[in-house]
Amino acid sequence: MELRYPLSHKFVNINDHVTIAVRALVILGVAYRAYSKKSLTTSGIVAAIITGIVHALPQSNLPLILLITFFITSSKATHYKEEQKGSKVKIPGGKTAAEQSQRTYVQVLSNSFFSTALILASSFTDDYELTTMAKAGIVTQYVAVIADTWSSEFGILSTEQPFLLTTFKKVPPGTNGGVTKLGLAAGLAGSALLSAIAAAFQKDRVIGHFFFFTIIGFMGTIIDSVMGTFMQATLVDTKDGKVLEPVGGCKVDQTTLWDNKDNLKVVTGENVLSNNQVNLIMSFQCVMLGMGIYIYIFG
Repeated sequence: MELRYPLSHKFVNINDHVTIAVRALVILGVAYRAYSKKSLTTSGIVAAIITGIVHALPQSNLPLILLITFFITSSKATHYKEEQKGSKVKIPGGKTAAEQSQRTYVQVLSNSFFSTALILASSFTDDYELTTMAKAGIVTQYVAVIADTWSSEFGILSTEQPFLLTTFKKVPPGTNGGVTKLGLAAGLAGSALLSAIAAAFQKDRVIGHFFFFTIIGFMGTIIDSVMGTFMQATLVDTKDGKVLEPVGGCKVDQTTLWDNKDNLKVVTGENVLSNNQVNLIMSFQCVMLGMGIYIYIFG
């Protein structure tokens, strides 16, 4: 019986050996870079390779370009003045700032899950509206997560004390939900970068696409900050006033709370969600919002 691939036209042609080879080399090159720079854990590298393969399937280069640009720029942002950032927070378990900055598979997936799912899901339909929404959702996830990542990585370097968007109360550096002018500007810049790349792939209304995705992406860091204020517990060591930053974007574990109950004070939020869970929920909200508004404006 002959095998049939009725929707294979949506993916890169299997006979296009040059494109396949180039994309494979790009994925392997980025994976090696992540390994050599220790940007990802072993599980993170495996997750990143699988994610990269899915993003390399479509005929368009855009999904893979968005993924690679997000990863490389965000990794550089994470390692930028790494020790200075580490000195502003307290990392449990005696881990260094470099060890803390390594991303796990959970962090990789929380920043790429919906785009990966939309790439695969859109291959099962030829409906114009659904595929258009899926493409918008793919872009939306990356403009949102890069805005959030850049905002966090550059914002903590600000000489100004962070404040909460909900009350404008001043909080220590590293506080969940805390923002700075520098951080917000960085988030906007990150969103604009990927929005410009996405807009360059459009045949018309290029400027409109740029501003749309830039705004939607910037909303990601706002949503993340508000959620973090209420749904993530921020603990401060009363001895030095530094925020306790859990490893791997996890929640503060109960053992840490119990062993240090006399030295730790909750300054904001409840210990409901981890940073990874907040990122995932924020991404979902932005993707759904982005797809809905996009089809209304541009559809």
